[in-house]
Amino acid sequence: MTYPLGWSIIPYMLIQRERWPGGFHSKGSALVYPGQKVQADQMVIRLEKPEGTSAGVHASQQVMDSRVQQRNRIVLSGISGRVVEITPRGGVVIETRVAIIQGTIGVGNQVAGKLKFWNSRDDVQPTGDTPGSTPLGTPPPQAISTPTILVVPGPLNFAMLRTAMNIGVAGVVASSISSRDLEGFLGVNLISLISSMDVERASESLPPITLLFTEGLGTVAMPPPTVHLLSQYQGSMALLSGRTFIRQSLYPDLIISLPEHEFRPDWRFTQPDPILRVGAQVRICSGSYEGAIGEIIYLYIYKQTFASGVRARAARVSLEDGSTIVIPLFLLERIG
Repeated sequence: MTYPLGWSIIPYMLIQRERWPGGFHSKGSALVYPGQKVQADQMVIRLEKPEGTSAGVHASQQVMDSRVQQRNRIVLSGISGRVVEITPRGGVVIETRVAIIQGTIGVGNQVAGKLKFWNSRDDVQPTGDTPGSTPLGTPPPQAISTPTILVVPGPLNFAMLRTAMNIGVAGVVASSISSRDLEGFLGVNLISLISSMDVERASESLPPITLLFTEGLGTVAMPPPTVHLLSQYQGSMALLSGRTFIRQSLYPDLIISLPEHEFRPDWRFTQPDPILRVGAQVRICSGSYEGAIGEIIYLYIYKQTFASGVRARAARVSLEDGSTIVIPLFLLERIG
């Protein structure tokens, strides 16, 4: 697939984004006003308890009651910029210069937190017990007191997800996960979830953690350019949304406001271009070369015949290891 924004990584872009933590019954009160400049760690919304709700009337309502209590809280911006609008539900629309990482699939409401690599030597010891994954480490056993978005540059599994949620992690950005582990953790059918007609209602029953997978389902590692960009902003506040709803063309993303010292008057905002052309950086999204990154060096005018018997438009791609392959265009996604 081609990412909706055109590239999976956009290092510099001007956007307007509504800060809204989600919740079908939520109502917010803005703590800021249009025209005001806000910082990423600034409080911008007070979520209000829905009218007519009562706590603990039945055991089956305990989960919902805990979610309602969580909504009665102050919401951090997650991004720095200028407030341009207050929405009817109490959301705050902020204009900001950002770096964006677009995910292939994800789940969960919008959350803010500081980026922290999960394999940091400060608080983890490396392990290698996840089949098909690189050694990534395990999260710190103690509860996390500050809003945190963990970055895992390799595949995630069920046990890691449970641990992350139990210690209070706001969100996780990882490369990939098996469909069995993801569905087992969510307790829902993934296809039904991302094809839902009602975004808010479909999100109500999900575990209280937001997930983004840059490469999607499987055991594919995170590409070096993505890891490099995330490394640059480790410790920075970011805004993560995991929502993936095909019917509304809604895909997960991680938004990182750029610090002011990175603003340059001669810089031009990135204009994403999804077209496959000579010189474009691409990633192979399926087959024996899945996850490999390269550059298109030639586009065939006529359809090519492959060993599988498939006839399709194709490109010659120079891979990072120096080898060259011919591959169908439908197996390529542009990433730069």
